[in-house]
Amino acid sequence: MKSLKSQALCLTIILIIILGLFGKIISSKQNIEKSDNSITFFSNDHKLVGTVSNIRDGDTIVVDTTPIRLNGLTCDELGTPLGDQAKLYLQNKVSLRTATCTLNGSESYDRKIGRCNINGLGDIGALMITSKLCGRCPRYDPKEKYLGVQKSAGPFTGVMPNYCK
Repeated sequence: MKSLKSQALCLTIILIIILGLFGKIISSKQNIEKSDNSITFFSNDHKLVGTVSNIRDGDTIVVDTTPIRLNGLTCDELGTPLGDQAKLYLQNKVSLRTATCTLNGSESYDRKIGRCNINGLGDIGALMITSKLCGRCPRYDPKEKYLGVQKSAGPFTGVMPNYCK
Protein backbone atom coordinates (compact mmCIF):
# COMPACT_ATOMS: atom_id res chain seq x y z
CA MET A 1 0.00 0.00 0.00
CA LYS A 2 2.86 2.37 0.83
CA SER A 3 4.38 1.58 -2.54
CA LEU A 4 1.16 2.55 -4.33
CA LYS A 5 0.94 5.80 -2.35
CA SER A 6 4.60 6.57 -3.13
CA GLN A 7 4.09 5.95 -6.81
CA ALA A 8 1.02 8.20 -6.82
CA LEU A 9 2.96 10.91 -5.00
CA CYS A 10 5.88 10.63 -7.44
CA LEU A 11 3.52 10.82 -10.43
CA THR A 12 1.80 13.85 -8.93
CA ILE A 13 5.14 15.61 -8.41
CA ILE A 14 6.27 14.77 -11.94
CA LEU A 15 2.97 16.04 -13.33
CA ILE A 16 3.30 19.32 -11.41
CA ILE A 17 6.85 19.79 -12.72
CA ILE A 18 5.78 19.09 -16.31
CA LEU A 19 2.83 21.49 -16.04
CA GLY A 20 5.12 24.15 -14.58
CA LEU A 21 7.58 23.77 -17.45
CA PHE A 22 4.74 23.78 -19.95
CA GLY A 23 3.44 27.03 -18.44
CA LYS A 24 6.86 28.67 -18.77
CA ILE A 25 7.12 27.57 -22.39
CA ILE A 26 3.69 28.99 -23.19
CA SER A 27 4.42 32.32 -21.50
CA SER A 28 7.73 32.67 -23.36
CA LYS A 29 6.04 31.97 -26.70
CA GLN A 30 3.67 34.96 -26.34
CA ASN A 31 6.02 37.12 -28.34
CA ILE A 32 4.15 37.43 -31.62
CA GLU A 33 0.50 38.14 -32.22
CA LYS A 34 -1.04 39.16 -35.53
CA SER A 35 -4.35 40.91 -35.79
CA ASP A 36 -6.56 41.55 -38.80
CA ASN A 37 -5.45 45.18 -38.98
CA SER A 38 -1.81 44.21 -39.68
CA ILE A 39 -0.47 45.36 -36.33
CA THR A 40 2.28 43.14 -35.01
CA PHE A 41 2.74 43.24 -31.26
CA PHE A 42 5.65 41.48 -29.62
CA SER A 43 4.55 41.23 -26.00
CA ASN A 44 7.89 40.10 -24.53
CA ASP A 45 9.87 43.05 -25.84
CA HIS A 46 6.90 45.37 -26.38
CA LYS A 47 7.43 46.05 -30.09
CA LEU A 48 4.72 47.35 -32.36
CA VAL A 49 5.16 47.69 -36.12
CA GLY A 50 2.55 49.21 -38.39
CA THR A 51 1.45 52.15 -40.51
CA VAL A 52 0.98 55.58 -38.97
CA SER A 53 -2.71 55.99 -39.73
CA ASN A 54 -3.46 59.15 -37.77
CA ILE A 55 -1.79 62.01 -35.93
CA ARG A 56 -3.76 63.13 -32.89
CA ASP A 57 -1.36 65.90 -31.92
CA GLY A 58 2.38 66.56 -31.77
CA ASP A 59 3.08 63.83 -29.24
CA THR A 60 0.42 61.20 -30.01
CA ILE A 61 0.28 59.07 -33.14
CA VAL A 62 -1.92 56.13 -34.10
CA VAL A 63 -0.17 53.08 -35.53
CA ASP A 64 -2.85 51.20 -37.44
CA THR A 65 -5.49 51.29 -34.67
CA THR A 66 -3.21 51.63 -31.63
CA PRO A 67 -2.78 55.14 -30.17
CA ILE A 68 0.75 55.77 -28.91
CA ARG A 69 1.82 58.61 -26.62
CA LEU A 70 5.43 59.41 -27.47
CA ASN A 71 7.43 58.94 -24.28
CA GLY A 72 9.72 61.72 -23.06
CA LEU A 73 8.17 64.33 -25.34
CA THR A 74 5.82 67.26 -24.72
CA CYS A 75 4.12 69.48 -27.27
CA ASP A 76 1.73 72.34 -26.82
CA GLU A 77 -1.97 71.51 -26.91
CA LEU A 78 -4.06 71.60 -30.06
CA GLY A 79 -5.75 74.96 -30.51
CA THR A 80 -2.52 76.81 -29.78
CA PRO A 81 -0.27 78.02 -32.61
CA LEU A 82 2.69 75.79 -31.63
CA GLY A 83 0.47 72.77 -30.92
CA ASP A 84 -1.32 73.03 -34.27
CA GLN A 85 1.98 73.53 -36.07
CA ALA A 86 3.47 70.45 -34.35
CA LYS A 87 0.54 68.28 -35.47
CA LEU A 88 0.74 69.51 -39.06
CA TYR A 89 4.52 69.01 -39.18
CA LEU A 90 4.20 65.48 -37.80
CA GLN A 91 1.42 64.66 -40.28
CA ASN A 92 3.60 65.76 -43.17
CA LYS A 93 6.59 63.74 -41.95
CA VAL A 94 5.13 60.42 -40.76
CA SER A 95 1.57 59.86 -42.02
CA LEU A 96 1.15 56.56 -43.86
CA ARG A 97 4.75 55.56 -43.15
CA THR A 98 5.79 52.42 -41.29
CA ALA A 99 6.62 52.98 -37.63
CA THR A 100 8.52 50.65 -35.34
CA CYS A 101 7.61 51.41 -31.75
CA THR A 102 9.06 50.16 -28.50
CA LEU A 103 6.37 50.28 -25.85
CA ASN A 104 7.23 50.51 -22.17
CA GLY A 105 4.15 48.62 -20.94
CA SER A 106 2.41 51.71 -19.52
CA GLU A 107 -0.75 53.38 -20.71
CA SER A 108 -2.12 56.91 -20.43
CA TYR A 109 -5.85 57.16 -21.02
CA ASP A 110 -6.41 55.03 -24.14
CA ARG A 111 -2.81 55.29 -25.36
CA LYS A 112 0.16 52.95 -25.11
CA ILE A 113 3.37 54.72 -24.09
CA GLY A 114 6.51 54.29 -26.16
CA ARG A 115 9.12 55.58 -28.54
CA CYS A 116 8.71 55.20 -32.28
CA ASN A 117 11.08 55.25 -35.23
CA ILE A 118 10.40 55.86 -38.89
CA ASN A 119 12.84 54.35 -41.37
CA GLY A 120 14.93 57.17 -42.82
CA LEU A 121 13.76 59.71 -40.21
CA GLY A 122 14.76 58.01 -36.99
CA ASP A 123 13.19 58.61 -33.59
CA ILE A 124 9.98 60.67 -33.86
CA GLY A 125 10.53 62.34 -30.47
CA ALA A 126 14.01 63.49 -31.48
CA LEU A 127 12.59 64.72 -34.80
CA MET A 128 9.97 66.81 -33.00
CA ILE A 129 12.50 68.28 -30.56
CA THR A 130 14.92 69.09 -33.39
CA SER A 131 12.07 70.84 -35.23
CA LYS A 132 11.71 73.08 -32.14
CA LEU A 133 7.97 72.36 -32.12
CA CYS A 134 8.10 70.10 -29.04
CA GLY A 135 10.38 69.67 -26.08
CA ARG A 136 11.89 67.06 -23.83
CA CYS A 137 9.71 66.06 -20.89
CA PRO A 138 12.39 65.37 -18.23
CA ARG A 139 10.15 63.39 -15.87
CA TYR A 140 9.39 60.85 -18.61
CA ASP A 141 12.93 60.81 -20.00
CA PRO A 142 14.83 59.65 -16.90
CA LYS A 143 17.57 57.99 -18.97
CA GLU A 144 18.06 61.38 -20.66
CA LYS A 145 17.75 59.96 -24.17
CA TYR A 146 16.56 63.35 -25.44
CA LEU A 147 18.80 65.55 -23.29
CA GLY A 148 21.49 66.03 -25.95
CA VAL A 149 18.87 66.55 -28.66
CA GLN A 150 17.18 69.26 -26.57
CA LYS A 151 20.50 70.96 -25.83
CA SER A 152 21.32 71.02 -29.55
CA ALA A 153 17.87 72.37 -30.45
CA GLY A 154 17.91 75.01 -27.74
CA PRO A 155 15.30 75.59 -25.04
CA PHE A 156 11.72 74.53 -25.69
CA THR A 157 9.68 77.68 -26.32
CA GLY A 158 6.30 76.11 -25.67
CA VAL A 159 4.48 75.51 -22.41
CA MET A 160 6.23 72.99 -20.16
CA PRO A 161 3.47 71.15 -18.26
CA ASN A 162 3.90 70.59 -14.53
CA TYR A 163 3.81 66.81 -14.99
CA CYS A 164 7.06 67.02 -16.99
CA LYS A 165 9.07 68.71 -14.23
